[in-house]
Amino acid sequence: MKRMIQWVVAATLVCGLTVFTACSSNDDNSDTPAATQGKLVTLPQGVVSKGYTMQTVRTVNTIDGEQTIYEKKNVQAAFDGQNVYVSGFSSSFPESFVKGTLTSTGTCRFKSGQYVGEDKTGEKYVVGIMGTGDKANQLTDFECTYDPEMHILSIPEDAKFAIAESDAPSHTQVTNILQNVTVMPGSFKEPSVLTPPEGLTTQQWYFTGASDKSYCLNYGITFAFDGNDVYVQGLFNQYPQTWLRGRLEDGIITFKKGQFLGYYKEWQEMCFAVSGETSLTDLKLSYDAEKGIMSTDDCINMIDIDKKSVTDYLYQVYITRQRYVVPDPIIPPAGVTYEAYRFDFESLVIENGKLVKDEDVVDEVFVAIDGSDFYMKLFTVNASGWAKGKIGSDGRTVTFPSLQYIGTWQGKNVHEDYYLTAFTDIGQCDFVPVDLVLDYNAEDGIISCSQLAGISSSYRLVSCFTGSTFGNARFTKKKEVAATPAAPEVELEYNELRKFIIVNLKISLFGVNGADLLTEKLSYKLWYEKDGQPHELVFRADEQKELNTDMVEFSYRFHTYSEFTPEGSHIEIHKALDEVLSWTKIGAQTIYRGGGEEHASDITWVDAASYYQEKGIE
Repeated sequence: MKRMIQWVVAATLVCGLTVFTACSSNDDNSDTPAATQGKLVTLPQGVVSKGYTMQTVRTVNTIDGEQTIYEKKNVQAAFDGQNVYVSGFSSSFPESFVKGTLTSTGTCRFKSGQYVGEDKTGEKYVVGIMGTGDKANQLTDFECTYDPEMHILSIPEDAKFAIAESDAPSHTQVTNILQNVTVMPGSFKEPSVLTPPEGLTTQQWYFTGASDKSYCLNYGITFAFDGNDVYVQGLFNQYPQTWLRGRLEDGIITFKKGQFLGYYKEWQEMCFAVSGETSLTDLKLSYDAEKGIMSTDDCINMIDIDKKSVTDYLYQVYITRQRYVVPDPIIPPAGVTYEAYRFDFESLVIENGKLVKDEDVVDEVFVAIDGSDFYMKLFTVNASGWAKGKIGSDGRTVTFPSLQYIGTWQGKNVHEDYYLTAFTDIGQCDFVPVDLVLDYNAEDGIISCSQLAGISSSYRLVSCFTGSTFGNARFTKKKEVAATPAAPEVELEYNELRKFIIVNLKISLFGVNGADLLTEKLSYKLWYEKDGQPHELVFRADEQKELNTDMVEFSYRFHTYSEFTPEGSHIEIHKALDEVLSWTKIGAQTIYRGGGEEHASDITWVDAASYYQEKGIE
């Protein structure tokens, strides 16, 4: 476990790591003197270097603008007591060594301005530079984190300095900037790519399932059979050209773990394995040739070369010869009107292998009736369609078929299909889908359900998620009345990576007198206080990339892909941070236009200045 953590910290460059404060080039460091101008750093007598691998992100300025290059290359490294020698920091002279010194704080410090060679443009030096703000291109020593057990050196992605080449030790005109550097033992060898034997007949199959980035996947993959050898191409849709080889025995196709998939960011090798309870294992697909079905209950992981760090995965894997076609969303016929119903339910989650109550939730649904056809629009997910059920002959029940498709939400690089179903729990959270039957009292406008139900991400099995699994559901017809909405709850959040403030609202669906509010007549707006004066917050289209026009007020259900979620639960403020930090308070207010009247809540204020100070935002 210790080794896995060390590798993840050093090699997974996309995660946040500790930033070590860069040392000024004027700081004294007697253990690592600056290289004499014109003299290469050489290894001491008897010290032998070994093959290491260096991963970097290199930035080069070209006539077409700044270009980012992901590199993986072989370098040499040597450790001699507290002294460390590494080649490869110079792109012009990749074999020249730079000398560093191990420090008492567990880092390796390299003096800026070490000579690496001379070409027709003059002498070249490796320098550290400050990377951002007022200190951009200021020369500095640079430090790497150091793992003494694994002999891994790394410069984190969020470090405040980078490495570059300069034509003089004190010159700030730099080129070939290196960032996100990792130096690890072992020479880099190009992984072999599997190629099936020539002449094999290929077959088109279709993969359905889910991943950590999308609730539902549906894409084609290719199989080829050579006796008991089985080849599959495109199992992971990120690597559509990659082949994997398996072996068919007794109705099971086994794919050995660790087969090469391709590269992540052009240099990080990716392979696959199944994540077992205690270790990574082979992938085993059950195979029914007659029915044309392959499936597994295992979770297939895409992992890095360390064979441990999971970066992506597939589950609910179901592969068929016949493609599953997502139906068209159900929409009530033109002219059929709908009514709003209050939706009370227990939100259920899985804990310790059991389905338990998480919280009581109040939401809203729309109901439309056309003869014996009963339509319901659910808002707990952003589905594009409605559920359609049948009213029983006695008029007292409504039945929806199990796993009925209720629509899709399509976002940027995200595709989610939704299916409404009831289900029974036969033990150990093994859920069996069944028809959903509601008790219906048309006279009193009350609908109830004693079954477990939810919205699944799969068309063939129950795969519900938090907030969309229901217990003791009850629907009550709403009446439109004039009401003053309750003031919203307000919470601030800070995105440290992208440097913007987020406002999270919790908006009540009740008026101050307890009346049910119709969501179509409910909206909200944000406020801020500056120089002691309150102002409505205007969200401008030139600042918020997901808005087409300037906006002040937002309907309760308004949402975009990421900047605004429904119900105001996540609102991103993409104004200049300096401007937002000048606001002493941030607030929110709800507006209700029901019963022919308009009423607004009080403004709920949050002390923004104290929040900034508490979080150290400046």
